Amino acid sequence: MNKPIRSEEDVIKGCIANDRIAQEQLYKQHFSPMFQMVHFYCSNEEDAMEILNSGFLRVFQKIQLFRHEGSLAGWIRTVIYHVMISEIKTKQRTKPNIELEHNDAEHHDFTLEKLFKEDLDSLIHQLPPATARAFSLFANEGYSHHEIAEKLNISIGTSKWHISQARELLQHKIKMNHE
Repeated sequence: MNKPIRSEEDVIKGCIANDRIAQEQLYKQHFSPMFQMVHFYCSNEEDAMEILNSGFLRVFQKIQLFRHEGSLAGWIRTVIYHVMISEIKTKQRTKPNIELEHNDAEHHDFTLEKLFKEDLDSLIHQLPPATARAFSLFANEGYSHHEIAEKLNISIGTSKWHISQARELLQHKIKMNHE
């Protein structure tokens, strides 16, 4: 039985060698922030887990391409994000569009999975700069409110407000684009 691997470099080398213990360690270390990112875009946990597992599979298949030019977490986030966008686009092509009733409050809870990456990026750039930055850190990069607060030198409450404000503004913009 292999012993647990400690350093990031050892984890990377182990994953390249298809070592299951290294893969498990990488998965466990990066699961939570990656799940938050994917779940934010998906309508339910089942879809999020399916996409996340496909994303980690791609990470394990492509880890030898990691060039240490940035953080491993950032590279993993990018790989999983691209898998997620691809899966969402595929599902959009296979799902029939259902008309939303404008009077039903539940239907106003739009999900961002209905947007392509370019559309979402365009909408995010229309947000106030501080709100856009906090939202991007939360949604695209998987940062927690605590991490956002530290990175942007704001309080956790302010981080939560920016994310809530971004969601509200994006939902309004999405609704306006679909009417």
